[in-house]
Amino acid sequence: MIDQLMTETFGKKLRDLRIQAEVGLRELARLIEKSPGYISDVEQDHVPPPSEDVILKIAAVLNVAKKELLTAARKMDPEISSYVAREPEAADFLRMAQEKKFERKDWDMLTKLAQAAKLGKTDKDDQ
Repeated sequence: MIDQLMTETFGKKLRDLRIQAEVGLRELARLIEKSPGYISDVEQDHVPPPSEDVILKIAAVLNVAKKELLTAARKMDPEISSYVAREPEAADFLRMAQEKKFERKDWDMLTKLAQAAKLGKTDKDDQ
């Protein structure tokens, strides 16, 4: 699965998801306010993946998780970018992780540690 994710192009992923959602190319183009030719060019990998905002519109139209398309495009969720920009410690932590060359197993361990330590707020905390 990971190998497939790394070799499958954004265009192929988009086309497969669009067909699976039974959304025509022209219909998708109309709903996201882009030309059918542009969507075709994206699906055929003739142009780079669209902007994050356009990808979010596509995900909504196709009713797929935004993470799936953003990951395929190797782009970051604008909500995450905004969070990192607001929280300097998050940026510092990511910089450190990059310097130490964190791997998938490191991120998995950190996720488990954060969950076990009950770090951050839960929905109950906000009530």
